[in-house]
Amino acid sequence: MDEAPIKGLLDILPAYLNFVIGFLRSPRAALAPYALTGRVHSDLTSFLLAGVGVAYLAGFLMPIPGFDIQNPRGAMDVFAGWLTHQEVRALPLEALLVVLTLALAAHLLTKLFDRWQVKSTKSSPAPPNLPGSAEDSVNAALGFAAILLPLTTIVLLGMLALATPALEQRVGRTILIVVIAGPLVLYSLVALGYYLVMSFAAVPDVSWGRAAAALGTAFVCIAFVAFSIA
Repeated sequence: MDEAPIKGLLDILPAYLNFVIGFLRSPRAALAPYALTGRVHSDLTSFLLAGVGVAYLAGFLMPIPGFDIQNPRGAMDVFAGWLTHQEVRALPLEALLVVLTLALAAHLLTKLFDRWQVKSTKSSPAPPNLPGSAEDSVNAALGFAAILLPLTTIVLLGMLALATPALEQRVGRTILIVVIAGPLVLYSLVALGYYLVMSFAAVPDVSWGRAAAALGTAFVCIAFVAFSIA
């Protein structure tokens, strides 16, 4: 058995745990060392890969009894079946590529929006909503994904584990949907509305409002293009 990956994970684990605790306490403080550096930091990439490993571990330790991979009946079963047929060693790279693609697309759209604002207000041009380079936006995305990827996996698996047929018969379908959907909606609002925006606000060191305006515009455009293609 190759012990190099295990040794590498053990080496990065203390730094990753420190980053997790610091990020959950204050994203701005945790990402302050990477603000406006103009280069992608390798430790943030390592943190993301560690987060992917934690997500794997959560999926292994928290099986969902409702999944029938051999006979998929819903979207989650289909996703679980797809996941089992993927090359395990390639999944961290796939996650990294997705994060980088979204971050770079959001950065490009934000820069275009900033330029449009400058041209439309020639008398007193507003400062850019998201200053900094593409590398800075990538650092923000890596820091966010390193924490929220495993945390989202744990939350989703925990909620799905509660949605058992026995509980549905006891409380009814409507109450079960409210019990499951309520925490998920609240979690999504906190994850996206606070931690994602604060990650992108921390690296270029701007206010929450300016980062929210930039990201909101960018992701609306990305979602529109994605739905148009689909």
